[in-house]
Amino acid sequence: MQRGCVTVYPLQKQSASFKWWFCNLKTLSSIIAILLFYNTLNSFEPAGIIPEMAQKESYASDEVIITYNQSAGPEVQKFIEALYGLRRKHECSRAGWISFYTDGDRDIPLLCRRLGQESAIVRAQPNYYMHLIWTPNDPFYSYYQWHLQRIEMESAWDIEQGGDSTIIVGILDSGVAFEDYPVPSYERHTIDSTTTSYLKLSDYSDAHFIPGFDFINNDAHPNDNHSHGTHVASTIVESTNNSLLLAGIAFGVTVMPVKVVNWIGLGTVDEFALGVYYAVDHGADILNMSLAASANPGPVVEDAIAYAAQHRVIMVAGVGNTGSGSVCYPAKYDAVIAVSATVSSTPDSLAYYSNYGSGAEIAAPGGDLVDRDNNGFPDLVVQQTILPGIYNNGFAKPDSFAMIGYGGTSMATPHVAGTVALMRSRGIPYEHIRPVLQQTALDCGEPGYDTLFGYGRIDAFRALGGDDSIPPEITETTILEDTYFPGPYAVWATITDLFGINDVRIWYKVNSQPWEDSVCADQVYPNRFLFYIPEVIPPAAIKYYIEALDMNGNPATDPDGAPSFYYSFIVEEAGIEQSTAETEYGVEIPSFFSGAVLQLAGFPESAGALAASLHDITGRKVAHFDELPQRNGKISLDTGFLAQGIYFLRLQVKGHESTHKVVKISQ
Repeated sequence: MQRGCVTVYPLQKQSASFKWWFCNLKTLSSIIAILLFYNTLNSFEPAGIIPEMAQKESYASDEVIITYNQSAGPEVQKFIEALYGLRRKHECSRAGWISFYTDGDRDIPLLCRRLGQESAIVRAQPNYYMHLIWTPNDPFYSYYQWHLQRIEMESAWDIEQGGDSTIIVGILDSGVAFEDYPVPSYERHTIDSTTTSYLKLSDYSDAHFIPGFDFINNDAHPNDNHSHGTHVASTIVESTNNSLLLAGIAFGVTVMPVKVVNWIGLGTVDEFALGVYYAVDHGADILNMSLAASANPGPVVEDAIAYAAQHRVIMVAGVGNTGSGSVCYPAKYDAVIAVSATVSSTPDSLAYYSNYGSGAEIAAPGGDLVDRDNNGFPDLVVQQTILPGIYNNGFAKPDSFAMIGYGGTSMATPHVAGTVALMRSRGIPYEHIRPVLQQTALDCGEPGYDTLFGYGRIDAFRALGGDDSIPPEITETTILEDTYFPGPYAVWATITDLFGINDVRIWYKVNSQPWEDSVCADQVYPNRFLFYIPEVIPPAAIKYYIEALDMNGNPATDPDGAPSFYYSFIVEEAGIEQSTAETEYGVEIPSFFSGAVLQLAGFPESAGALAASLHDITGRKVAHFDELPQRNGKISLDTGFLAQGIYFLRLQVKGHESTHKVVKISQ
């Protein structure tokens, strides 16, 4: 059974008696019911609210998912579906699978085996359950958001205050209280009977949302009729610094609600997979997945996760709440950041309910029912959400709000997703997110990686580069050689920094003129930068170096010590002309050459070896040859690498120099 914890929290700390505060409660009876519920619970045992059936079965007993062979036409599909008593539920054209209802409860593994033997079917699998990995129980109260203080949010907000609204976090959950919307008739049986309209959470006044989708009810209004999804969203985007209630981690970013779990906390993998595809296709940068399947949910989910990874979406999921030594899906997939839960103890310790094991990557506050700060309330994760069914005869009341404390890896997960949203807002490159999280986490268990905490408990301040003193690394800078080409000159450099680059530029100096700078002209994602030094009038001496500044103000130059040290090259007079005077050695230059070898005839052996350089039509040197030997009055010059065109050949021997125009007419 999944374990978790929940309590309602008052607005302010009370000494002798407790004053319960709720936003938008409609009737006094609702308040009394909660007070009575609290008064009856002086002690507790963790208990879940997932129906007994869901505890015993890991998949729906009347559903199956099929992937047809591409050659299976509509008539073949219709025949198979009639033969096995299948009725279509969802279809994913992108991945090619269809989910079905069966004609009553079936032996699903046996059905899948029989379907798999059909030549028209590639694979068949059960429709596994995806369930919320927090299940509420036992109300207690803690006034302070210790969980945000623990990950150094106050200092993190000094670096990135709330995040950028262009960063989109998809929340795959039970929905979010993000809008005012009349309750559809087909959803009324899932909520309190007195509720006629979903309402936007009161502390979402400054929060940003974009349209999502409800894959449970197949409509465009993914409203929350459970409370879990809103609580998760509030950890990320609850309005902050507005003198009302509580704070969120990344309160400036945008949330996309995607409902894949129903009013009792259950969903199936087809709905989850469709939710992943929807979020990715509609621009999500990050997916928060505070849900789990204890069994492998099969290729349907694996393919959806792979699709999100291919589209550079960062995925975060909880490891599970059974206290076992194995990570649940989808956290178990390599592409997903797997989050375990810690409690308020110092030093951090793993929550009693948190799973662990190989694949656990990062830990974050999930809370538990112990009062370690001796304020009379358990140290849970506190956020505003809709009134859950546990306080209301089993039915959530989505027009009534309360500050609720929940505990679970579901609650730990949005701490990581919210921090990642701030990191992306800060400009930390996609490829660096996981390395930064791993390298900046507070090591909690055995030194280095361990299977309890992964790389350690998240620290938002350090993840944003709060104590970063390492400057960017600049490598592979183009070293320009002396030339006749007047410019402009392209300079490339590879510039990397774990926390991202704030500014890069090239500094150049022509002759005795002052240093000038130019910003990057192009960037080959993520770390290859192109600069240009402008055209000059030859002759000229050019000095240059590259400068970079990371997001935390750490500077770097290449070469080190610039501007005292720099790269340089000479631009000689352009406009090379062919020499007209006969050389003293009687060198004969043909007017063209073909093939890969240029032969120079009539050269006396007594002259010894010579040097040669090739220049293109602009005068830019394209090749240089030292110590060219001669045999029988001939020398060979390999030009196979040159494109067809006109070139100038400059020969040097014993202080004599001559230039000859040649034509490359074939490769």
